[in-house]
Amino acid sequence: MSNIFESKFMKKLQHFGDVLGQNKAINSIQSALMGSMGIIMVGAFFQLCATIPSIFGWLTPESPLYIMFYGVYNLTMNLLSLWFVFQLGYNYSKALKLKPMMGALSSSICFFLVATTGYETISMQNLSTNYLGGTGLFIAILVGLITVKINDFCVKKNIMLKMPDVVPPFLADGFSSILPILFAVILWMIVITGSYTLTGTSFPNLFVSLISKPLQYLTGFWGMLLLGVIGGLLWVFGIHGTMMIYVAIMPVMIEAITNNATAFQTGGIEALVYSPVLLFSAMACAGGTGNTIGAVIWGLKAKSEQIRAVAKAALIPGIFNINEPVTFGYPIMYNPILAIPYILNIVVAMVIFHIGYVTGWIIPGYINVGTVMPIGVMEFVSTLNVNNVLCALLVVVVTTLIWYPFIKAYDKQLYAKEQAEAKE
Repeated sequence: MSNIFESKFMKKLQHFGDVLGQNKAINSIQSALMGSMGIIMVGAFFQLCATIPSIFGWLTPESPLYIMFYGVYNLTMNLLSLWFVFQLGYNYSKALKLKPMMGALSSSICFFLVATTGYETISMQNLSTNYLGGTGLFIAILVGLITVKINDFCVKKNIMLKMPDVVPPFLADGFSSILPILFAVILWMIVITGSYTLTGTSFPNLFVSLISKPLQYLTGFWGMLLLGVIGGLLWVFGIHGTMMIYVAIMPVMIEAITNNATAFQTGGIEALVYSPVLLFSAMACAGGTGNTIGAVIWGLKAKSEQIRAVAKAALIPGIFNINEPVTFGYPIMYNPILAIPYILNIVVAMVIFHIGYVTGWIIPGYINVGTVMPIGVMEFVSTLNVNNVLCALLVVVVTTLIWYPFIKAYDKQLYAKEQAEAKE
């Protein structure tokens, strides 16, 4: 496996990654993702502060401390797309040699407009916040890039209000931004209105429903494997794939767990029934979605300073199955080298758990766990079965081996880039 990263295939992937890295839009997206690391880490820290005590029963969802900790989480992770689009607008504007702050503000305004209009009227009393967090990341990318391109068009065509030279620059910049922001807002108002007029729902809801509806019929074994691949692909392209799949299969999954809870009360473990929809949890059982704990482990030994720094920051969250630091920090999104093991390990984990279920080595979950827990803990809490924990640890070992050649390839590419920049 150590020689895989020297193959022609991996070298072509590296070249493709270099081409993507030179694209201004993709580069701006990656920069915004990495710039969101601080927000993600603070959110993850307070999520752990709430989760760990709740595991031992020291806190409940009604506890003031639990509410306070999750309040910080809500203002960071649950507003992640809003903070992300601000940085995307800034970075993309800077790449296009526009005024960065103008792009950041206009992108944020337009995204907030699109993401929060969950009702037919736009008012502060009727804001929908469902898409301000990770679920709205793709919408944020779409809105941010298009809004900045509108600004770019206006600048190139000289469509803006001009003030005399004697006017202070900050005031002149404010006036010059009026028309680009106005045009962008009008465009997205047309999109919002068109979505309501034609479908009766908001634009973000329309996008989610178009993807989610076909997914709810894919809850057999092969269907779940396909959903896992789709979820990984969506993540790679900036969409919260895990959440979208969860929304689609949530009713079926809750029904399966509830039925098993009833069956356990009357017939014990022997009465439990395996439903492939339970494989959903295998997507994120070894470090979060994509089972990225192996990527973190190998990253600790990387030559690249960026990878080592992200790996150190992502280790503790990864143990608690929180993968955003490594997904956004390496990054895995829009990274063709790391996208392969990211998606492959979802499938591998699902297959391992499926074999465990059908052979009777592990048992289906009958306790509904609705929170983030450390590796192996969720498997135990949902089943009270040690074998389920061992299965999760087996996934950690296998997926860590799979990550190795790809991390080596990416580390080599990034290290060479860092060395070249250091010489310059």
